[in-house]
Amino acid sequence: MELKNIFTFIRAAEIGNFTKAAEELGYSQSTVTFQIKQLEQELGFKLFDRIGKSVSITPYGEEFISYANEFLRLAAKVDSLGKTSASQTGTLRLGVIESLFVWKIADMLPVFHKMMPNVNIEIKSATGAALYRMLRQNELDLIYILDNIIYQKDCVRACTFPVSVKFVAPLTHPLVNKKKISLSEIVQETLILAERDAIYRRELDNEAAKKGIEVIPTLEVDNLEVVLRLLKKWDGISFMPDYVVKESVENMDLKVLDVSYSNINLWSQVVYHKNKYITPQMETLIELVRKNNGA
Repeated sequence: MELKNIFTFIRAAEIGNFTKAAEELGYSQSTVTFQIKQLEQELGFKLFDRIGKSVSITPYGEEFISYANEFLRLAAKVDSLGKTSASQTGTLRLGVIESLFVWKIADMLPVFHKMMPNVNIEIKSATGAALYRMLRQNELDLIYILDNIIYQKDCVRACTFPVSVKFVAPLTHPLVNKKKISLSEIVQETLILAERDAIYRRELDNEAAKKGIEVIPTLEVDNLEVVLRLLKKWDGISFMPDYVVKESVENMDLKVLDVSYSNINLWSQVVYHKNKYITPQMETLIELVRKNNGA
């Protein structure tokens, strides 16, 4: 079996369209069709069902994807013998939510570049739902999101790490030394919160709704760096992931409030599509995320 045929199969399976796969690979559609047919003849079973102009992967094709990726992984290992990571080329397409980009990925980028100076990095920042959509459309190689643990049959979690979400306020706020603050008390204060699309904001709204409480912020902001600045000037309260407030708490600019409610815990997750061939640059970033989180 020729590796180029296997690679074409993987791209066609990811995209679900021979014409688009051909455009991406720089082939004619007839070349893609020929390569797939050649691979099917060698394997002895159909990889795709062709009905009119549409194609859909067969059950055998679905099963073969994992073997195809393993072929390419081993070929890449052989090709990398005697080579350093610094000689790797290509592009890494990463999707990440804004808070993880600012407080996690930004610090890893110089390290990644030093390890793989010839690899280009393309980063898109969006909501978790939008990033999943782009991953499924093969517009991204990896996504780094904050969410609950949800089973996605077409996606693989490369690593997951727990993230707690905290109420914080400046040390001058009257509630900083109070014990067992209720949510009812919190919502009476000046609240500066992330927009409703943020997963931790939705979780807070859901927790409050269970207690018959409505959360009405004084200000909604879609940039957490701005929220941190406003908290210190406005003497307000916010609700943010621990990695966002960690430095401010350590510097005694903010303090975590003792609020009585069901703890809201989420997970930071690196995810890729199950049909995706894991490139050396993907492996490198995944390993950097693991080290950054103490794994």
